[in-house]
Amino acid sequence: MGESLGQYFRRGRKEKGWTLEEAASKTRILPQYLQAVEDDNYEQLPAEVFAKGFIRSYARSLGLNETEVLAKFNESGGLFYALRNEREQLQQHIREEARRKKANKLIVAGMVGLALVVLLVATGQDRDRARAPTESLREPLPPLTFVPQASQPSRPEPPIHVEEPAVLPENPPADVPTSPIEIERNFSPGLPLEGIQPAGSKLVLEVEAIERAWVLVQADRDPSQDVLLSPGERVRWSADKRFRVTLGNAGGVRISVNGKLQGPYGGSGKVIKNLIFTR
Repeated sequence: MGESLGQYFRRGRKEKGWTLEEAASKTRILPQYLQAVEDDNYEQLPAEVFAKGFIRSYARSLGLNETEVLAKFNESGGLFYALRNEREQLQQHIREEARRKKANKLIVAGMVGLALVVLLVATGQDRDRARAPTESLREPLPPLTFVPQASQPSRPEPPIHVEEPAVLPENPPADVPTSPIEIERNFSPGLPLEGIQPAGSKLVLEVEAIERAWVLVQADRDPSQDVLLSPGERVRWSADKRFRVTLGNAGGVRISVNGKLQGPYGGSGKVIKNLIFTR
């Protein structure tokens, strides 16, 4: 078996009687790079174009055949750099895919926010229309006028009692209970975190936020649902067989499955992907 590229360089340097530091001084190449060349350790070398420049300069200083040196480099280092370029392209693709998914989540969040604004505006308009009949009852009645009869002697008229029109109060009295308005989320209403048993054979997942946290949940094979929770908010999902859960802030939530607390799964700000909960 013939010499490797690194062995070829090491033999040429020793024939010159140079140490590695002397070779680095003459070639103006860092000693660790020359050492990596002689060890055939391409992982420690920079990009391929710079590595070829080092090898050509080293070969020229040692009086070696540059054409032969480059041929050996292409045989041994060419495959390494091809695989490294492929790996870097794959990593770049993964980063771009992550950015695309993040942008899609922001778009969904914006659409949900816009829908909530439209709902609030529509609710306010309905409330104003409902109050319109009440406002009409507040209009005062026209004053009553009396014309005295000339043929009758003047005498004091008995006082006439005119009832004032009823005016509905704007706010109910403090002792009259009023029903709070519940706003139900699209995915599920919030429930107590512990002690809730599923109905029948259902699997129930409950999440309570103790910090601001984003949660992504897929129940069985249904489409995934995501929600941004504020501290104190709770949500619940149900499934037949399993849940797949991603936590954007593992330390900011408490998780219960069928009434039993799970976790913890990490500290504040920790991202945990693809937690699986089954029976």
